[in-house]
Amino acid sequence: MICAIPGVGSGFDIAAAVYGGTQYYVTGGKIIEPVNLASLPLVVGYSGIKADTPYYIRKVAEAFKYKKEELHDIFLSITDLVEEAKLGLQKEDFSQVGLCMTQNHSLLQKLGVSIPKLDEMVLAANASGAWGAKLSGAGGGDCMIALVSEDKRNDVIRAIEKVGGEVIHVGLNAQGVQ
Repeated sequence: MICAIPGVGSGFDIAAAVYGGTQYYVTGGKIIEPVNLASLPLVVGYSGIKADTPYYIRKVAEAFKYKKEELHDIFLSITDLVEEAKLGLQKEDFSQVGLCMTQNHSLLQKLGVSIPKLDEMVLAANASGAWGAKLSGAGGGDCMIALVSEDKRNDVIRAIEKVGGEVIHVGLNAQGVQ
C-alpha cells in the first residue's frame, strides 16, 4: 500500500456542501457515499485558534521523509478506524463510533497535528460523558467534534466551555446543493 499526503486540503468541505447529509468520503473524492442516519448527535467546539491547513499538510509530508514506516503505520491505523467507524455508523452504534473517534485523535496527536487546546477540549468532552471526541480537519486549531448522547449533551457543552472552547451550534444532515 502506498500512503500519499495530499498537497492541498482533502476536498471534503466542497463535497459536504454539494452532497449534504452525512458522507463517507475518501480523500480526493475517490469515494463519496451517503451514510443514512436519522441523526448524528454531535457537539462542535471551536478552539479560538485559526488553523493553517497547508502548514500542517506540509508538516506531515516533511515528517514522512524521516519517519516513513512509523507514519505509514499510523495512516494504516487511521484507515482501519475509519472503516470501523463507518460500520458503527451504519448500525447506529455510537459507542463504537465514539471509541474510534477517540483512538483517531490519539493517532492525530502522534502525527503532530493536534494542539494542546484541542487536546484539552477532547479530554474534557470524553471525561464528561461523550462517547468519543476528536479534532476536526487538518488540525492545528479550529474545531473538535464530540459524539454525545442527549442526556450528556449539556455536561459535554459545559466541559468544553470550561476549558475555553466555544460551542458552535450546527444543524446536521443539511441538504446539499439543489
